[in-house]
Amino acid sequence: MSFCFARWKVLDLGANDTVSDIEKELRERSANAPCFFFAKIPTRDVGALKNATQSGFAVVDVNVTFDWLATAETKTRENAGGDGMTVAVATPEDADAIEDVAAQCFTYSRFHLDPKIQMNVAHDIKRAWARNASAGRAAEIYVARQNGNVGGFLAVLETKSPSGLDAIIDLVGVDAKYQGKGAGRALSEMFIDRWKDRASRLRVGTQISNIPAMHLYESLGFRVTETAYVLHAHTSNGEIVA
Repeated sequence: MSFCFARWKVLDLGANDTVSDIEKELRERSANAPCFFFAKIPTRDVGALKNATQSGFAVVDVNVTFDWLATAETKTRENAGGDGMTVAVATPEDADAIEDVAAQCFTYSRFHLDPKIQMNVAHDIKRAWARNASAGRAAEIYVARQNGNVGGFLAVLETKSPSGLDAIIDLVGVDAKYQGKGAGRALSEMFIDRWKDRASRLRVGTQISNIPAMHLYESLGFRVTETAYVLHAHTSNGEIVA
């Protein structure tokens, strides 16, 4: 079954949604066409998880949300990635390079972990995500450059919440050549430095399978505040694909 961007739907599943309710909604909303569904269920809602998986959803990962502690002290290090590497706010001319990094650097995302989504399609999803960020979805984007070449990027979303203004790391990617050399840390430190006095809360989410990212965020002063199961479901011709 091919993945269809045009039929990407998010379901809000709770403990009161029965198996038959979920199956009915999947069939009705897919409208007899290939369709992809995404849902997140807090890890404490075991009943909702049971009903979702019995109706055709499959757990592809667990999302871990971190909030930054205001007591954490971090500073942007200009050469944190090594000799010749700098971090800066992205320019419009960086958009293509950012897309290229996003299209090849991810392995832990929920799209890459879903066996029903082909790897080239998962890469295309991340390319499109980065393209949308550069087109205005992101409030800011930072890039790490090595000898003038973009080796990594970080896109920030700005949203309102009951606590005020949230600044969220929406997408961060580092080219394989620069991974493990401090580019991700330098980009994250720049995010903290630029938003700690502008936003009420700094947030980032990652997959529990991405242990290096979790170690990085904890070392920067982020602490786990939420966890949720990440589920996907696929339909074809009005039927749920097992």
